[in-house]
Parts: sequence; C-alpha cells; structure tokens
Amino acid sequence: MKIYFLSSRPCALTLNGAFFGVTDKFERYAEISLKDNIYAQFSPQGGLSIGCFLTDSLRFSPPENFEVYLLKDGLVLYARDFPPADFTLKPLAQAKENGVLATLFRQGRLQLSIEYLGELHTDTLPDTFESGALVFHSGLVFVECENCLAVYAKTGERLLMETVLSYTVEENVLRAVLPLSDAFGRTAECAWELTETACAQTEFTVRQSVNAPKEDLLAYAFFESVLIGANYAELLSDELRPDAEKIVGFLGDFVAVTLTADPKRCGLIKKRGDRLFEAVYFSVETADGKIIDVKG
Repeated sequence: MKIYFLSSRPCALTLNGAFFGVTDKFERYAEISLKDNIYAQFSPQGGLSIGCFLTDSLRFSPPENFEVYLLKDGLVLYARDFPPADFTLKPLAQAKENGVLATLFRQGRLQLSIEYLGELHTDTLPDTFESGALVFHSGLVFVECENCLAVYAKTGERLLMETVLSYTVEENVLRAVLPLSDAFGRTAECAWELTETACAQTEFTVRQSVNAPKEDLLAYAFFESVLIGANYAELLSDELRPDAEKIVGFLGDFVAVTLTADPKRCGLIKKRGDRLFEAVYFSVETADGKIIDVKG
C-alpha cells in the first residue's frame, strides 16, 4: 500500500536504517507492505529522532508523537512532535499592555506564557513561531511571524492559529489571506470578529490567481463554509437550498478539508480516535455557478 511520509519539521527519513529522503509538509510516498514490519525513523536537525514500525496497528492506534490519516489508497504517517535535545531557558520576545505580560521563550519546546491578574498561563507553539513578534490587538495577544499567526486571550486560551500570507486588524475585525496549496493558485480571504475572549470567523472566500472555471471553486468553498459555519446555503442552487440541512447531515462531522486533483472533489478529514483521522471523499455537480448535487 502507499505510505505517505510527512513531518512538522524537515527530517532525514530512514527505512530499516537506509536513507529514504528528506521529509517535510510536502507529501512523499513509498509502496510498502505493512506485513514487512519496516522501521521508519525521522531525524530532525536540533532535535531527537522519533520512529515506529510500519505495521497494521497504525490503522487503529498511532504511536506516540505521530498522527495517522487513513486514505482510500493507503495512509499518511505524520511525524508531529519531536522531543527537544536542549532544555536551556532562552527568552525570545516579550510585550506588555494593560497589565498583560506575554513572553515567547524556548525551554525544550517553544512556549508562550501570558501573565494576567497574578495568574500565569503557558502554551506550546510549533517551531515555526520561533522568530515571532508579540503585539496586542483588541485586548488579545498576537504572535506574528512571516507566514503564520496565533491569537490568544489574556486568560491564555488559544483562539486562532493559521498559516497566513498577510493580515490586518481594523475596528476589532481581523482580516487575513490564507494560502491554499493547489494547482490553481487559490487563496482564502477570511475575517474574524475579535473580542477580549473570542475570535469568531465571519467570512471565508476562495480566490485564485490562475484562470479556471468558476465552478471549480465551489466544492472547496462549500465544504469549508460548512466547517466554519459560514453561509454555505448561498452556494447551492435554488432547487437544492431547501435540503441544505440534510446535506450537512449527510456530510457528518469533520475537522478539515483537503483538495484533490479534481477541483470538484474534496476530502473531508474525520477524527476516528486519538491522533487517528480518515479522509472521506465527497464531490459536487455544478451548473451556472451553483452546486446542484453533492455525492459521497
């Protein structure tokens, strides 16, 4: 079966001790039989290696530090967490406003601490935020990097974490452009209403830089709108709109949307267990810029 290898940071991947290649967030795969009991090891720079045996147990119980995504033609093995090799305390950034003190530091893992009214809250961040700057908007703590953004309440609750191309905050509204990795150069223009305790998404619009039929945008926009609670019904034809709630029930619960080679077909990522997910595929039929049918 096809085993796709991904990692949250660049790694050297070895299979039974033989170098296979470098992994990151771009999918690479190999045809492997789970009966061969091959040992896969991910070795990052500046961190400790993690590994696991490629057996059928991956389909039911992912090993610690890994996530597994079940696909129709195989599975994805995602090396997510790497034990740190250095536990030296290293302050990286700090900001203070209206009695809120935020500190970005590394002690083993990259962490953000927020101190407010005598209480200290700490959260772990991905390594991509190591060069982050701390700023305040609308009473919230923003950790901003060149291509990523995290937003926290002063109580330490994480409200948002996204990969972004750009963002602005005006009148308590956060607007950001999110990259969508696909052949049509798509991006998502999103908006969130900000309060001191919440970051509620209010808009999601798909744009593209490469010419393609308008209908090719509808599938992803529809499934993402269902996921975030945006107005998905406006993407349906007049005949299909009365069945909007039934269609959402047909899709079931899912936590993310992935693109496929067919722009009218998307994978809905459904949680099946602890660190275990499954991609379930749905397609749409379109006419005159609207969705006229949704099929599993």
